[in-house]
Amino acid sequence: MKRLLAAVALGISLLAPAAPTFAADRDVKLTLDGRPVDRAGGVALVRHGVVYADVVPLIKSFDGLLTFQGNAVVVTIHGITGRFTEGSRTALINDGAVTMRGQTFKRNGDWYVPLDTFITQIAKAKVRVNTAQTQADIVVNASPAS
Repeated sequence: MKRLLAAVALGISLLAPAAPTFAADRDVKLTLDGRPVDRAGGVALVRHGVVYADVVPLIKSFDGLLTFQGNAVVVTIHGITGRFTEGSRTALINDGAVTMRGQTFKRNGDWYVPLDTFITQIAKAKVRVNTAQTQADIVVNASPAS
């Protein structure tokens, strides 16, 4: 009887469609002027070759304002306002639209935006990502030798 049940279970598992597999997101260490943005990690990740960051720690790092408006987040830092809509590659920055390298998305309830767009367009800073995409450095107070 046990052999029959095992054979039936094996047959069913062979007939069931396989669940699609996706490349897993990889964590990226994120620093601001050499200091970790979040000691616990998990604030930045790479997905489909694009480095993203959780918008909440970014806003805290730049002492900005964040509001949630339905399927979008609106951020303001030093008079520059950006609107990031879930699933969209377009960010509205002040009076213009910017095409981002990837789509804004939510993961476990947290909003992730393409890091380069946020840093260069909203925070008006620089970002450096190593070639392995394992570390991203936001540079605000660069020394003259940098």
